[in-house]
Amino acid sequence: MVRADHGQNKRNLLIQTAVSLFCVGMQLPAALALTPAYEDVKKGVNLLLRGQYEFAEEKFSSAIKANPKYARAYALRGSAYDAQHRFKEAIADCSKAIELNPDLLDGYVNRSWAYNNIGQYQKAIDDCDAAIKIDGKCAIAYSNKAHALNRLGKHQEGLDAASKSVELDPKWAVAYVNRAHAEIGLKQYAKAVEDCDQAIALNPKQATAYSNRAHAYKHLGKLEYCIEDATKAILLDPKLGTAYWERARAHEELAKADFETAKSLGVTKPDDAH
Repeated sequence: MVRADHGQNKRNLLIQTAVSLFCVGMQLPAALALTPAYEDVKKGVNLLLRGQYEFAEEKFSSAIKANPKYARAYALRGSAYDAQHRFKEAIADCSKAIELNPDLLDGYVNRSWAYNNIGQYQKAIDDCDAAIKIDGKCAIAYSNKAHALNRLGKHQEGLDAASKSVELDPKWAVAYVNRAHAEIGLKQYAKAVEDCDQAIALNPKQATAYSNRAHAYKHLGKLEYCIEDATKAILLDPKLGTAYWERARAHEELAKADFETAKSLGVTKPDDAH
């Protein structure tokens, strides 16, 4: 069982948000600059990046109240909702942002993130394609698309999308995790280990990188390494169910091997060992 990375990892969400926020002050209409709404957005961004999601949400809501047509404020509040796992609300806000500004990259990228988290993978792909049409160099859009494609079992397409993300931003750890997921689906386990290695080098707290590498190690017959990685993933994210699964299966296979060895040594029940 393998898992590609998405909204479960708040650190990755914040990185994604930070990247999409790079354009917050760019191409800003003169009428909007230095207004109370814009000031609220700036404060909300700082709160969001510090992990204070509810307070960030309040600032973005205040900005929207001051300027109901402020598209980016809706997209950013969508990010705050994403961080709180309120994905339907995130989708509603991002949809409003897109309605107000059909060329707003943030709206499509953040909505694709939310769609991935509720299992609406084709809609996530559609949003990623729209984002890529706006900005063909948006690494996050390709990475989110790779996740959705992998979830639909389209691993070769997922591999291509993740590879494009890596090409555009070699420091985007999630892209390597998503490419590893695709490689595991294509039974390219050694390559998957290499990509997980790279993801961990970029972000040592990337729990899904350890979990995916554990899965690859299991298929390579390196069960001790699988258990070690799965345990590390659990320490980083105790709610990562796939890590428990990988560890349990590795222990199960080691137990079977030990029973067979015991039988070959003439031990078929505990008393035989005394």
